[in-house]
Amino acid sequence: MELFVILALAVAVWFAGLCLNRLAERRHAQRLDAQDVAALQRDLEILQLLQKHRALGAQREAAALSQRQEIAARLDMLWSGRPALEDGLGDPAHWPEVKQAPSDFEKHCNAIEALLCDIHLVELQLSARGNLRAVRGLGEACRALEDLGRLRGLAVRAAQHERCPLDLQVRMRYLCQRIRDDAGNQGLGGLLEQLDRQLISAARIGLKPAECFALITPVIDERLQGIRQCLG
Repeated sequence: MELFVILALAVAVWFAGLCLNRLAERRHAQRLDAQDVAALQRDLEILQLLQKHRALGAQREAAALSQRQEIAARLDMLWSGRPALEDGLGDPAHWPEVKQAPSDFEKHCNAIEALLCDIHLVELQLSARGNLRAVRGLGEACRALEDLGRLRGLAVRAAQHERCPLDLQVRMRYLCQRIRDDAGNQGLGGLLEQLDRQLISAARIGLKPAECFALITPVIDERLQGIRQCLG
């Protein structure tokens, strides 16, 4: 009888230890998820600011210059605290080069592309662990945002001309078609039509650079806020 009690107690202690160990592992995984979510939130802010910096870099007005300098200061801080991923491409060392060339559209695009690759890599890593459903489709959503971001950057540059240059017309029409083809962009028909009518196809451009920026920015910011809320 005494032996049975001792064995029962031993089994109970072992089972309790196993449960506590699993609970500790689950809490540890949750803490890792919280850290990953915080890192993704930081990268989404970097994405938003890089896209704005690209669009503002083509504007010469004092207000645009002031806003761009504020964004650059914030990016300095965000990049300084962001380590490059082991297999990632978004190296913080690339930011100073972009910062020194605010009007260079392609340098901004290259930096953003590297950041998008890192975001997608984190999405794959978290999905493989199977414990953070909110990240599924994150990379695709961010690339859809980049279509809008590129369109804004090109529109701001086109608006500096009397008539939209042919190369910008081609690039913006391609982006507009991609945006139309995305089922999630059904509410953007009016915005795209306005851009085509007053900028892309206009015999004489009817929008100023700042107006192009103001027209597209709220759409990007609203969608990015939705993504960030889904992450928690």
